[in-house]
Parts: sequence; structure tokens; C-alpha cells
Amino acid sequence: MFEFTIKAGGQDLAAVLHQPSAANLDTALIISHGFRGSKAGGGRATFLAEMLARLGLAVLRFDFTPVESLSSQIEELKFVVDYCRKNVSSKIILLGRSMGGSCSLAYAAEDHDIRGLALWATPSNLPETFRLSLGEAYNLIKKGESLIIDDAYGKHIICPDILNDFQKYDLLDCVQRIKVPTLIIHGSDDKVVPLDQAYLMWKHANEPKQMEIINGGDHQLANHASIVANILLSWLKQHFVPTV
Repeated sequence: MFEFTIKAGGQDLAAVLHQPSAANLDTALIISHGFRGSKAGGGRATFLAEMLARLGLAVLRFDFTPVESLSSQIEELKFVVDYCRKNVSSKIILLGRSMGGSCSLAYAAEDHDIRGLALWATPSNLPETFRLSLGEAYNLIKKGESLIIDDAYGKHIICPDILNDFQKYDLLDCVQRIKVPTLIIHGSDDKVVPLDQAYLMWKHANEPKQMEIINGGDHQLANHASIVANILLSWLKQHFVPTV
């Protein structure tokens, strides 16, 4: 495991690279975290990266800067992908959780060299997702006011421009433009990103596509980490691991 930073314009993105510990598949998987999340993912992303490295993948985890607009995240992901292509492998799979999945989806719709896309609890309708997540506070942002959040994740300011930025992206159109293997993982009890958003993505996605609903899973899927990991592992083996 190698810790470093990736230059992204005027920002430095903290990153971790897990090198393949077995046969090298010459393929890199990039993990993008969710809104106000981190590259560690409460330990789940680290566990997942180590497991996939044993499969033969190089796995790169990184932290977005806290600006949190979708446009800024897409731009930062571009720098991460460019780093991977220059230093790790030209064959890249994207895995995104929640808003990091929306970012990965929007990016993959434009970069036709991405080899695969895995979406974990990913919104296809970000305004609705923020409305459900923020409750009444969402109306303040919609009226043009900034919202200060101070919770277990720390202090954060959400500016109204974030909603205007969402309008630039039709995520269902994005998924229609993706022609590579696509995996959708979603919890049946997700209250932040309702299951119907996942079904809409599934409906618009092209083959080969796969959707897995985790029974009883919430938005974090924290109690189902091993199930999610095994689903992802099976999907990767099916599409990206050569058979002997």
C-alpha cells in the first residue's frame, strides 16, 4: 500500500495505491467515495481494495476536495484517471459510491476508454437525493441560502450553487451512453437514494449490465460489506479476469 498525492489543478488529492499481490491483471480500479466521505470509507473501502489487489487488480483510492460540486468532482476524477494511465495501467474500471458513483457515471459517459463501471448506492437524481438527505434544510439551499452542517463528519458549508451545478447533468442520459460492463448495487431500504432510482438506471443501461439488490440494506450498506465485496469480486471475475 503506497500513500501519495495527485496534482489536480491547484489541489493535491490524497491517494492510496494497492498494488496487485498476485498475478498482475494490468488493470486499475479507481474508487470514488460519496458526499462528505473519504477514501477509507469507514474501513470498508480499504478492506475492498486489499481483497481486489489479491485478485490481481491495482486499486486506487483517493479523497475529493471538500468543494463537493459534481463538476469539480468530475474534473478531479479526470486527474486521477490521467495519473493511472500514465503510472499504473491504461485499462481502468471505475467504482463509485453514492455521489462518487454519479461522478463516475458522468465521467465514464465522456471517456470511452473506461473498461467497466460499478455503481454502489448511486443516485440518478441528485436533487431528489439531497432533498431526502437534508430534509427541510434543503428548502433553504433552494431559496439561495448557504447551509452550515456540523456533525460527526465535521463542519461543512453547502452553497446553493451545488443545485445549479446538478442541472448540468442528465445522469440517465449518461448511463445510456455507456457501452461497457455496468454493475449496479443498491440496498432495498435505502432512504437517501430510493430504490426506484437504481431501477431507472438499470432500465436505461446497456448490456452487459447487472443489478444486485441487497435485501435490508440501507444507504451505507455498512452491515453488508462482505456481501457487496463478493458481488463485486464475482462481477470482476466474469468480465475482466481471463479464463484459463
